[in-house]
Amino acid sequence: MLTLVTSNPAKYAPFQGTLDRYQVVLEAPGEALPEVQSLDFRETLTAKARAAAARFGRPVLVDDTGLVLGAYPQFPGPLTATVLRSLGVEGLRRLLKGTSDRAVMECHLGCWVDGELRHWQGRVPGRLDLARTPRNPRMLLSDLFLPDETPGTVDQAGELEGGARLRHREEALAALGTDIFGLHLALAPKEGMACGGNGLRQSHDCPFCHELAEDGGSIFAGMMAGRLTSRIVYEDEHFIVMPPLGQFMVGGLLVLTRRHVLSLAHLSPELLIHLERLVGAIRRVLWERWGVSPLVFEHGPAPEWSKGVCCVDHAHLNIFPAAVPVHPSLAARMHLPIQSLTELERLRSAEFGYLFVQENDGARRIYDGRDVPTQLVRRVITTQLGMPERWHWRDYPGREELLATYAALKDQIRL
Repeated sequence: MLTLVTSNPAKYAPFQGTLDRYQVVLEAPGEALPEVQSLDFRETLTAKARAAAARFGRPVLVDDTGLVLGAYPQFPGPLTATVLRSLGVEGLRRLLKGTSDRAVMECHLGCWVDGELRHWQGRVPGRLDLARTPRNPRMLLSDLFLPDETPGTVDQAGELEGGARLRHREEALAALGTDIFGLHLALAPKEGMACGGNGLRQSHDCPFCHELAEDGGSIFAGMMAGRLTSRIVYEDEHFIVMPPLGQFMVGGLLVLTRRHVLSLAHLSPELLIHLERLVGAIRRVLWERWGVSPLVFEHGPAPEWSKGVCCVDHAHLNIFPAAVPVHPSLAARMHLPIQSLTELERLRSAEFGYLFVQENDGARRIYDGRDVPTQLVRRVITTQLGMPERWHWRDYPGREELLATYAALKDQIRL
C-alpha cells in the first residue's frame, strides 16, 4: 500500500473509493511538514515530499492546494492559506478591486522517488464571487471560488454542488491514476521475495509437474485415461504447449514453463524474448486455422508473503482464439500498458500479484491482481461467448474440445 500524508484526511473522504482502488491509505504527518515560502508549487512540493520520505522512512505521497489569481500570476499559489488568513474576505476584495476576478484552483500531488520528485496536478479555471458572504470562514476558498460552470454544477438554490468544488482534487487524482500502478512497482520492496527471490517454490504439489514427470498420477491422466497419453503439441527445452483441461472452445492452448517457477515475471530477459517468439508463432497458427487473432493472458500470483488467488502456481500463459474484449471488464483495476513481454520482469516484486492480458488487437496491459476471483478472465470470456457455465474446468472438462485441439495443432507450431 502507498501512503498519502495530509494534515486533513477528511478532505479526501469523497474520493475514498478512488483511493481504495489505487491502494492508497491516508495518514496525518504527526508533526507539520516544512512549508517553503515560495510561489512555485513544484518547489514547495519537493521540500514537503523529501521531508515526508525522511520522516516515514520510505517514499510517500504528499499534497499541496492553492489558488492562483488571474490578476496576479502565480500569486498566492502555495501561500494561499497564509495570505487568506491575513487578508480575509475584505482584504481580498480590496486586493482585487478594479482587476479581474478570474482564478485557477490547483491541487498538486508529489512523491520523492530515487532522488527526484514525481508530480501530478489538477487545475480548474473559474472566478471568485466576492459578492458572496462565506458560510464558513475556514472554508473561504470553497465558498468563494466558482469553477467555470458545466451542466449540473449548480443546485436549485443557486448553490454550487460539492463535487464541482472538488474538481481540482479529482483531476489531480486522475493524473496520479495514469501512473499509480507503475508507482507501486517502483516502490515495491526488493527484499523478502518468495522462494529466495528466484520464483521457485521449495516444495509444491503441482499438477503440471506431475504430468510432465509422466508419473501417472496427474489430473490429466485421470481425466483422459485410455484416450490420450500426452496432450503436448509443441515443446522445446524451456516451454511446453498443450490444450488445457476445461477446454471451453476448440483452439485454446497453454504455454507453460518446463521448470517450475511462480510466474512468467520470474523468467530471465532471454527466456522472455524466447517466449515472445513462441507466442508470435502460436498466434499465427491460430489465426490461420480459426481466423481470430487470439487472446493471451496470465494470472501471476503474488509472492508467498501476500499471495493472490491462483489455481496453479506454475507459470503459464492461456491463449484462446476468442474474439471478445477483456479490458472493459478489468478497466476499473489499476493497470499499466506494456509493449513487450520482457516488461513482465517489473512484476516480480508486485505485492498484489498481477493479471497480464493481450487483447485481440495486440494491446497489452497488466492489471492489479489483488482479490482476483479464480479464473476471472475465463469467466469474462465464457460469459461473452454465451457459455458462462464452462468457466471452471471441474464443471466443464472439455474433453472433446481438448482432443480436437490436439488433433488440429499437433506439430503445427514452429519457431
